[in-house]
Amino acid sequence: MKELQIKSNDDNELHLYIWDEVKEPKGVLQLVHGSCEHAARYDEFATYLNKNGWIVVANDHRGHGKTAALQQQPLGYFAKERGWAKLVEDLHMVNNFISSHYGDLPISMLGHSMGSFLARTYIILYPKTIKNVILSGTSWYSKLELKVGHSVAKKHQKKFGEKHIDDFIYKLSYKPLNKKYKNSKHGCDWLSVDQDNVEKFVADPLCGFVFTSSAFKDLFSGLMFNQTISKIESTDKELPIMLVSGKDDPVGKYGKMVKKTYNKFKKHGLNVDMKLYTNVRHEILFDVTKDKVMEETLMFMNKAITKPKLKPE
Repeated sequence: MKELQIKSNDDNELHLYIWDEVKEPKGVLQLVHGSCEHAARYDEFATYLNKNGWIVVANDHRGHGKTAALQQQPLGYFAKERGWAKLVEDLHMVNNFISSHYGDLPISMLGHSMGSFLARTYIILYPKTIKNVILSGTSWYSKLELKVGHSVAKKHQKKFGEKHIDDFIYKLSYKPLNKKYKNSKHGCDWLSVDQDNVEKFVADPLCGFVFTSSAFKDLFSGLMFNQTISKIESTDKELPIMLVSGKDDPVGKYGKMVKKTYNKFKKHGLNVDMKLYTNVRHEILFDVTKDKVMEETLMFMNKAITKPKLKPE
């Protein structure tokens, strides 16, 4: 794994990880990590893809991992304004970096959790820059839920400042994800059945922090953007999309809201498929069936770059 920095659109530093121990690469995966974690966690998955012909490139988002330190900003803070848009623009900069360094190799994208929501915005705005997308641990939310969350976060930002650590919204949004696990000692059992993974997450100083009011505002605004029907309808109908999730993932309401996302995409003509894995929770790339998930993710990526695009009628 190599590490380097690139500049964002607004001249901030972004920390990049590159796994490129590949003799004859067939493509590049742009990996988009989730909230309150960082890209280096995906080393095992990236190494597996390297062995199977795929280069992997990922950045730590603003307010996450080593990018937060580079920008001298606290964990959980994106920007005073336009935070979600800046995260997505950062992904476009990383995509440009991939194109400039790896020529004509096809680019896949995988976004996990918040990364899946960023990827959903990305494919609305920049669909021609990738060949396919995998959305891991995604969901669908009620309009009222998002509007109320956005309003509260906006008020808190105005009252307490954009870098206020918003425990109030955290208790209403993230904390309930663990309510099924009464004997949980750290509140993170919802992440995976694999307790080693949970313990590593809890012990990692770059994981498990709480978002600022402004970041919660940004997140809710991004979710509302993604669920706007006109935006879904404008998405490239040929772009292969795969939804993957654990059936025991509370983020997707145990598969219910993953299916709703699938049905919304299908209704509006998107090229979407779905796979729900039994007996695993949110972090399917780290859970007990990770080998199967990695293998099937690779199959989808390979199929998507070899399958010829449909010619317009």
